[in-house]
Amino acid sequence: MPAVVREKEDSESSSEDEQGDHPCITWSGLSKSIPVLLFLPEAIVSKDRNICSVGERYNMAFKIVRTESRLVRRILSSHGFHEVHPNSNDFNLMWTGSHLKPYILRSLQEFQKVNHFPRSYELTRKDRLYKNIQRMQQTHGFKNFHIIPQTFVLPSESQEFRNSGGHSVATDAWLYLPSCS
Repeated sequence: MPAVVREKEDSESSSEDEQGDHPCITWSGLSKSIPVLLFLPEAIVSKDRNICSVGERYNMAFKIVRTESRLVRRILSSHGFHEVHPNSNDFNLMWTGSHLKPYILRSLQEFQKVNHFPRSYELTRKDRLYKNIQRMQQTHGFKNFHIIPQTFVLPSESQEFRNSGGHSVATDAWLYLPSCS
């Protein structure tokens, strides 16, 4: 399974295909040599082969393990990725419904990416993200991390929530999310 590699810019050809330019690929890093794939929502309904061919062009594959992610499957397929069996090691992207065991992470090749990594829940769970931002506010100052509205993790902060006037739903709008979301 090859990785996406930027071709030399000093090429005499100006063809998009030969220069490695594609509407779904942007290049980052100091030398602009790290490819970043952009998944465009219009690819689902578009018949534009230029948008829908990035996976085919680079022979990209994905596998979905321990989850049913119809939207992820549809977006990847719309971008020309082909799906491989969950037991296959011939993939570029593995989409899982849970965290991976360390031995699986260690066995990944450089070009293989996953949607979960160790302790990613510290960023993806809203209650954990809030606690981490709160810790940064205390460590580095509120003014440097004033990036979220007033937040309470219930039920552990119920008293603080009531003291703030948050119980008066008629005057304020509150967003309530389960703690593990």
